Amino acid sequence: MDDITKRALIHGVDQKNGILGTTEREHQITAFIKQDESTAPLEMLTAWLQFQSGISEKEKRDTIVKYEMWLFRADTTVKPDFSELPPMVDRFINGGDCSKSYYELLVNWEKRTYNTFSDLKDEHIKEFLAKFKLT
Repeated sequence: MDDITKRALIHGVDQKNGILGTTEREHQITAFIKQDESTAPLEMLTAWLQFQSGISEKEKRDTIVKYEMWLFRADTTVKPDFSELPPMVDRFINGGDCSKSYYELLVNWEKRTYNTFSDLKDEHIKEFLAKFKLT
């Protein structure tokens, strides 16, 4: 099944459910299609519903920005410049991130943005998630 057919099926379901096409919705559809390997309509629509149960783009952006700011909370020796952060986050999310949990989101962020992941970063992520009660 090609990408145009998948997009048309999703738009058909959206139209029947009264969902208006927004830029964020188009980004979601595109991200889904990039990673979807379905070969039949029912299989694709089932995968789309599972994909929908993930975290919204806004929640992803807010979480990543909050996480980055939280990491530098106690470091008084470095004054970080967060002006580059929003474009970096947008590139990450628009690059097809399909995280279904906040933990997975932050692990993927660390791996893709900084090309590294360690036990210390894992501890930081778990501490951050516990502090802000994100699961």
